[in-house]
Amino acid sequence: GGGGGGRGGAGDAFEELQVAMLTGPSSALNGPAAAAEAEAEADSCVRAAVATALEAHRVLEEHVAACDGEEGRRCLGLGEQWRSHPTRQGVDVRTTDAFCGQAGVNGAIGVGDAAASSEAVRAVLADPDKRRLTDPLWQSTEVVRSLPSRLVRIEGWRTLELGIVTERFKAPAVVVSPRDSLVVRVRLKSVDGTRVRLVQRSVDAPALAVPRGYVRLRLACGGYQIRAVAPDRCTTVYVNALDPNGYVPKPVVRTTMPDRAMTVAKAAQAAERHRKTGKWR
Repeated sequence: GGGGGGRGGAGDAFEELQVAMLTGPSSALNGPAAAAEAEAEADSCVRAAVATALEAHRVLEEHVAACDGEEGRRCLGLGEQWRSHPTRQGVDVRTTDAFCGQAGVNGAIGVGDAAASSEAVRAVLADPDKRRLTDPLWQSTEVVRSLPSRLVRIEGWRTLELGIVTERFKAPAVVVSPRDSLVVRVRLKSVDGTRVRLVQRSVDAPALAVPRGYVRLRLACGGYQIRAVAPDRCTTVYVNALDPNGYVPKPVVRTTMPDRAMTVAKAAQAAERHRKTGKWR
């Protein structure tokens, strides 16, 4: 619990879910009929996916609430385990090596503004064809299974997307293996239309093998909230917390985690350039 990457009852259920995803008919979860959705909702494996999505959102919301404030007064709600870094390119940066009190789970938070619409910033962060603008280590994203979005119900929010996703990343240094992840991903929009969120959290599914040469990291919480301040201005809170699941030299961790927080600045810059030039670059 508490946003960490530990295994729980959902892990066993996800082994069953993975078998179902690989062997069952595709209509079992994605069919248009309401009966198919009712069947999915009753399935214990899918309930495990929903529980993971809800926990991921709870952890994200907790950290957004601690960080999203007036400029100059951000991140004041974080605990003392978070280290403060110099503000870079307008982004407040915090890191920890004990996310939610779990040793070995490295966390980074970045908070900053963009002179661009929330939709433009969301596109930079979420669209695969723009992902490399903010994450040079990203290689690929594959949706293993889409689930009915209506299964995740959070007061004040509309769920736009729910699914199981795998991603691959290049190694950040020669002495480190490349990583992959297997996560539940949920995307939401507030009922009042001012905020969008995307959050991911790792799940266990041994039936989906780790690609040769990769190490599967465990993502405790990965995501963001983008809050519209004006038609062409927004504030982003970005949270990334993971256990790399293997040896990573401390100098690499000390460099890469603050850099993860700077995703906020990279997204803002790409969205602002697009506003001025009409081009994504």
